[in-house]
Formats: sequence, C-alpha cells, structure tokens
Amino acid sequence: MVSTLTRKVSRLVDRLFKKKATPQKIGLSFVEMIIKSREPKRETNGTLSALSEKDRERVQLETMLLQGFVIEYVTSELFRDRPERLGILNAYYAVLDDLAKQDPVWRSFDNELRNRTVLYSQAVTAPSLDVLLTRVGDAFADACGDAGNALFSMIGIIEFEMQYVATCKLCIEYVGAFG
Repeated sequence: MVSTLTRKVSRLVDRLFKKKATPQKIGLSFVEMIIKSREPKRETNGTLSALSEKDRERVQLETMLLQGFVIEYVTSELFRDRPERLGILNAYYAVLDDLAKQDPVWRSFDNELRNRTVLYSQAVTAPSLDVLLTRVGDAFADACGDAGNALFSMIGIIEFEMQYVATCKLCIEYVGAFG
C-alpha cells in the first residue's frame, strides 16, 4: 500500500515538474511580461486614469522598466548559485538584444533598463520589507520624474509587489524544467 502511494506521488511529481521549457522560452516569457506590464491592471487602473496622459505614459514606461528589474532580481534571488540562473538571464538578455537590434525603441528601453537596475538595486538592499517597499516606491516616483509624489510611490509599490509575485510564479513553474 505504501509503495502504491509512493508510485502515485512520484508520478504526480514527475508530471508537475517535467521539462516544460528551455531558458530561451523563459527569456521570451520574461519579455512578454515586460510588454504586458504596461497594460492597465485592476489594482492601478483607477489611479492611472486620473493622471494626465503625459504622467500616465511616464508611469507605464517606468512600470515596464520596473518589470525588467524585477525579472533580474527574482531570477538572481531564486536561483542564486545554480547554473540555471545564468542560462535564464542570458536567454532573457539575448531576446532583449535581438529586439534592440531590430527596433530603436527597444535599444532605448535597454539603455534605460541598465540605469534602473542600478537605481532599484540600491532600493532593494533594505533591513525590512517595509523599508524595501518604501524605497522601491520612492525610486519609482523619482524615476517617473516626480520625487516625493505619494501617488507615484504607491503605484510603484503595488507594481513591484504584483510583478514580484508574477515573476516568482513563472520561475517556480520552470524550476522543474531543470530537474
């Protein structure tokens, strides 16, 4: 009876964690996440609609840049010293590089992402989650060009939390791909 249960659990684990993707597919999924991060979300839609068109565009671009940072941050944190970390991040960077070669908008995005990586990396080195979120929110507002704007800071915090969870979920779904 125990052996039957063990076999069933083993099959379930095999089914759940079978090889589903390659680092290249994850890299593409990450870029899709960046593109989708610009779309309005239930949590921030009302707040964004109250902003001027210029502010809304700045916030939406910064949201994409924040997502780019979150991808790097989460991947590095989840996979730390595992070889998958470099494979995933290299595939992600390769997709961004290909886009940058084809479209000057993506080249500009890639350059801005490098700046934001430095800005947000400084924000996430914090002694507690509350401090981290406050720093990320403040960095988001600053990057939107309106340092100290509580509304932009709140949007940055909400976006960071949602993007962090979504990126963790995607990474966790692919952990089994590397068995």
